[in-house]
Amino acid sequence: MTVHKDENFQYKTLKIVLGEIEAVRMKRQREYADQSHPLLKRFTQQELNDEACPTYKNLLVGRSRRVPDRQTIIQIAEYLECNSDERNDLLLAAEYLPIHHELEGRSLELALEHAQQIMSNLPFPAMIVTHTLDIKGLNEPFRHLFDIPFDSFMNDKLNMADFHFNRDLPIRPRSTFDTASLEQWESHAIYGIQAFKRNNMYSRYDHWYKKLFNRFQKYDDINKYWNKQPKDLADEVEQSKTILARRDTSGELVPIRYKQIHLSVSSRMYPGIEVYLPVDDPAHRVFEYLGCPAECQNYAVNQ
Repeated sequence: MTVHKDENFQYKTLKIVLGEIEAVRMKRQREYADQSHPLLKRFTQQELNDEACPTYKNLLVGRSRRVPDRQTIIQIAEYLECNSDERNDLLLAAEYLPIHHELEGRSLELALEHAQQIMSNLPFPAMIVTHTLDIKGLNEPFRHLFDIPFDSFMNDKLNMADFHFNRDLPIRPRSTFDTASLEQWESHAIYGIQAFKRNNMYSRYDHWYKKLFNRFQKYDDINKYWNKQPKDLADEVEQSKTILARRDTSGELVPIRYKQIHLSVSSRMYPGIEVYLPVDDPAHRVFEYLGCPAECQNYAVNQ
């Protein structure tokens, strides 16, 4: 009798799941009723069966009553180009845990406050970044190291893409002053773009992702590197960067090498703090000029 009840419950769950899937599938068909899909998708039941769930037609006609496993539901959501809310509705309908990658609302506010408190105690150049690559805070050592104009940070309008690709900000020309530094800059750009895509692979149909992608389009280099892969992912993580920085009050620019580390402030990767550490002797001297004591530098670099 228990088995019978379990089968009935599973069948009711399956009917709910199929209803949710069909609602999204037909919604996609309507969206492309007057235009061709870039990948020529037709969003038919047969195509969904062929591309995402080999048992879908059997489920529809009742030959199978088994709710697809969680990974198959995710594959169906990917095929249907679901945004995060639509995908999680499918997972919840199938009695599976939803996917929540990033903090929202009050949880995000508290995490940002915590990040600000941590950053305020760091002697190193640092900035607070969200999963959308928006810069939500930066300290004075960071501002002075990269010569970030104060007005560029007004109204939260500075983004990591702007920081890296905007030719009007100092970091771009100061990071590409010779052949070796240009190669490092390009490698870092490609790694950063692919890391962003990888971290947000389940969000690429969300409104915020599409809006951010459209914002990126103003930078030709992002389009140039968007589909390029890093040559060596492990090496890129450890690779130092080079930039021209002011050594002292004379304003003289000297090449220094630094490395960037990411500090998470919660159970999620973002929001997080990007911290910059010196690598060579010129960098140590510049960081000391920025207010970072030599003993702090030595301790951090040796960890």
